[in-house]
Amino acid sequence: MQSQARPTMAIITTARSLFSTPLSLSSTTTSSSSFRASHHDVHAPVQHRHYLSFLHFTIASPPHTADTSTTMASQVPFHGLLLLLPLLTITTASSAPLPLLALLSLKSSLNDPAGALSPWTYAAAASAGATRSLSPPWCAWPGVVCDAATGDVVGVDLSRRNLSGTVSPTAAALLAPTLASLNLSWNAFTGELPPAVFLLRRLVKLDISHNFFNSTFPDGIARLGSLSVLDAYSNCFEGQLPRGIGELQRLEHLNLGGSFFNGSIPVEVGQLRQLRFLHLAGNALSGQLPKELGELALLEHLEVGYNGYNGGIPAEFGGLTQLRYLDIAAANVSGSLPPELGGLARLESLFLFKNRLAGAIPPPWSRLRALQVLDLSDNQLAGAIPAGLGELANLTTLNLMSNFLSATIPATIGELPNLEVLQLWNNSLIGRLPESLGTSGRLVRLDVSTNSLSGPIPSGLCTDHRLLRLILFANRFDSAIPASLANCSSLWRVRLESNRLSGTIPSGFGAVQNLTYMDLSSNELTGGIPADLVISPSLEYLNVSGNPIGGTLPSNTWRAPKLQVLAASKCALDGEIPPFGTSGCANLYRLELAWNELSGAVPGDIGSCKRLVSLRLQHNNLSGEIPAVLAALPSVTEVDLSWNVLTGSIPPGVANCTTLETFDVSFNHLAPVGTASRSPTPGEGGSARHTAAMWMSAVAVAFAGMVVLALTARWLQCLEDDSVASSSAGAGGARPNVVVGPWRMTAFQRLSFTADDVARCVEGSDGIVGAGSSGTVYRAKMPNGEVIAVKKLWQAPAQKETAADHAAKQMDTQDGGDGNERVLAEVEMLGHLRHRNIVRLLGVCTNGETTMLLYEYMPNGSLDELLHGATAGKTPKARPEWDARYRIAVGVAQGVSYLHHDCLPAVAHRDLKPSNILLDADMEARVADFGVAKALQGAAPMSVVAGSCGYIAPEYTYTLRVDEKSDVYSYGVVLLEILTGRKSVEAEYGEGSNIVDWVRSKVAGGGGGLRDVMEHVSSNSEPAREEMALVLRVALLCTSRCPQDRPSMRDVLSMLQEARPKPGRKPAAKKLVP
Repeated sequence: MQSQARPTMAIITTARSLFSTPLSLSSTTTSSSSFRASHHDVHAPVQHRHYLSFLHFTIASPPHTADTSTTMASQVPFHGLLLLLPLLTITTASSAPLPLLALLSLKSSLNDPAGALSPWTYAAAASAGATRSLSPPWCAWPGVVCDAATGDVVGVDLSRRNLSGTVSPTAAALLAPTLASLNLSWNAFTGELPPAVFLLRRLVKLDISHNFFNSTFPDGIARLGSLSVLDAYSNCFEGQLPRGIGELQRLEHLNLGGSFFNGSIPVEVGQLRQLRFLHLAGNALSGQLPKELGELALLEHLEVGYNGYNGGIPAEFGGLTQLRYLDIAAANVSGSLPPELGGLARLESLFLFKNRLAGAIPPPWSRLRALQVLDLSDNQLAGAIPAGLGELANLTTLNLMSNFLSATIPATIGELPNLEVLQLWNNSLIGRLPESLGTSGRLVRLDVSTNSLSGPIPSGLCTDHRLLRLILFANRFDSAIPASLANCSSLWRVRLESNRLSGTIPSGFGAVQNLTYMDLSSNELTGGIPADLVISPSLEYLNVSGNPIGGTLPSNTWRAPKLQVLAASKCALDGEIPPFGTSGCANLYRLELAWNELSGAVPGDIGSCKRLVSLRLQHNNLSGEIPAVLAALPSVTEVDLSWNVLTGSIPPGVANCTTLETFDVSFNHLAPVGTASRSPTPGEGGSARHTAAMWMSAVAVAFAGMVVLALTARWLQCLEDDSVASSSAGAGGARPNVVVGPWRMTAFQRLSFTADDVARCVEGSDGIVGAGSSGTVYRAKMPNGEVIAVKKLWQAPAQKETAADHAAKQMDTQDGGDGNERVLAEVEMLGHLRHRNIVRLLGVCTNGETTMLLYEYMPNGSLDELLHGATAGKTPKARPEWDARYRIAVGVAQGVSYLHHDCLPAVAHRDLKPSNILLDADMEARVADFGVAKALQGAAPMSVVAGSCGYIAPEYTYTLRVDEKSDVYSYGVVLLEILTGRKSVEAEYGEGSNIVDWVRSKVAGGGGGLRDVMEHVSSNSEPAREEMALVLRVALLCTSRCPQDRPSMRDVLSMLQEARPKPGRKPAAKKLVP
């Protein structure tokens, strides 16, 4: 019996003799005596064959009965043996089986920053082997799957281990005879898919999904003839779909979605007759949908949406009799809906939304008896809703919104026993809602807003207390609000505004625990505000403006613990405003009680409303003095107390309130400044003079306003065809609309110039300071010397209004309108936003064709100029040191956090990048262009992309959804630019790669790579390097591929605070690096 151990030198000698001898391609083996098992191994199972070393087969001996080891050895290429030489120097003859060498070779070719493969060591294998386990030791390694009978490695699952690198050709060659499954999903692999994968000819399953492979798909996939599952979802592949894919006749599951493949779908895909799952969505595919796909008789799942095809849906798809799921959404398909699809008896989900489909819904579709979800929204469908859809008893979701559907809603729709979601908004529907709607007890979401529906609201909508969202605004519903809704314990969001509802607001809403949003404005409701409504425990938004409600504000109005917005303007309210108490308005940031008959004083304890931003009490009968605490509110930006009977003087603190932008106390009985019994002290003189100037300015503005009104009235009498109507004031009170010639200007604060002034500055101006995806920006100096920035928006061709994206439309934030009206509606909302890190929107000008946004001017340009050099004609800027960069990063985070978390509804920026981050006179960051992308997208073609190259979140390529998590990703890219000084896209990163890929590859490479990342920011301070490393972690979290893994902007701010410059370290904020 041979010794179990040999010196390492013997192995090297054997290897040398092997490589110095001509290599025979035949499978050979040594004499049996060389491998005779020890007495203890006589009855060992077959697994132990792998303990034979491939170094011991001879070159010239005749063929012998080969075992698995020799078979594997015969397939190892000569260069593979050379690659294994480093491994040979640390192994012994009896403990270096091929699977062990293969796995160690695979490990050596991977980057493993988290140490996920740390158990994969020769020492661990030797230690386990010493125990003489019946199973080879590597079979217990994480991710390794062995055949129980033979010990062969049949599966390697390395998913979710943050790995990168490549697949060693040696490892692939050694594993090729046995490996059936390879899973590399949810890692950080980049570059080209390793061609070595195609050596694994026995593969049945290959999963490389959720990585960053960013080249064309290499040739060779046709070699994997046994492949049943190929999943490459969510990568960055480009070019044509893989060649030879049609030769994989055993393929059952093919997923190539979520990349950048272009060209057409090969007709050869129709030859994959075993295919049951086909996913090609979220690429850049074009051409026509191949009718040959209709020949895939076993296909159960077909997902080819979010591409850019030509033509319509092939009628041949009606032959896919096994199909359960069909998704061709957002794919630019046109034409009519094929009646043949009505023959898909097993179809459960059908998604065709956001296309250019026209015509009627085919009656044969009433035969889709298995259908559970039907979404045809955002198309150009017309005609009536077929009554036969009400016969689809399994239907849970029916989305037909944003089409041209007309006539009435069939009564059968209300009788669907499993209906949970019904969304029909933005059509031309008339008549009544089916009286039986909701009586099944399953209804969760109902949105029929922006139609012409009438009659009463059905009383059975919330039969089993499951209804969450009730959206009925902009219709003609009349009668009273059903009392049953006030007892609907599940309600979360209610929008009934702009109808003809009458009667009283039913009592009971205060007991609805989850009610957060209620808008009843612009109806005919009476009977006062119920006392229990304002104390709903979760209520954040309540708007009852524009109703003749009457009565007084309930004494417990401020007891709602989460109330943020209360709007009750134009409600014929009288009596006094109840005291706020010490903590009764802790979250209130907007209070609108204008145009009522309120009397008494403004409560002196309004100072407890620490988050108050806007206070609008104009046009009432309020008396007494202006509370001095108003000027001490930390966030207040707008106070309108005009047209009351207030007395006394303007509080001196108003002059020193840095946040206050609009303070209107005109048309009151205020005393002139300076009538007090004592003169101001020398230290107060400046403040008193400032206050006096403000008071006189208010009087002057009021007088000028009356003059303008008189002139405007005269001018309107002289105009016929060229008159321009001023915009409606809205429920919250009138806005300062100025009518000048063919232009209309809506100002969001007092402006001392007109729309004509703006137009004259822009027309023919050479003061262009920039241009972007939404328009051209001008530096405009007004006649009074004030300098502003004017963004002249690009004009979009008129077309039917579409959603900014499908999911956003489902969140019922639409308010109707199209073209410039849609832009104005969105912009008006943005005009109310106030934050120190947000560029203030001063106003908007429009003449029906052109829209111009007026912003405060930022003298220090953009972050893009600061980081990446000068624009044409400007002096290059020095790059700032780390402390200054840190301040900018925090400022941007504060601005975006305000948009996400402090605005109701939340505002997604949608195009965050350095050129949209401006720097004020103090080099503080100000976020610009927030929300403009959404405002424009309503009138933009479907091909318009939300965002800019290099900053778009990965999921957008296959979801076309933009939300707060998309902004977080964009912020992470900006943060990487701040850290590295590099642009988001550079040639150095490689084709198809961006700064995120580059940084991740550097970080995966260890400390040297980390230094490369931050080498562009010089600093002699080691603590600064540590702070930068912490911020880098935040950036990597923000750019996580999975949106759910990204933090919120509030969390980002908290993490950035942990990286703030250390006390005692000499700051370098003012020092610039040339």
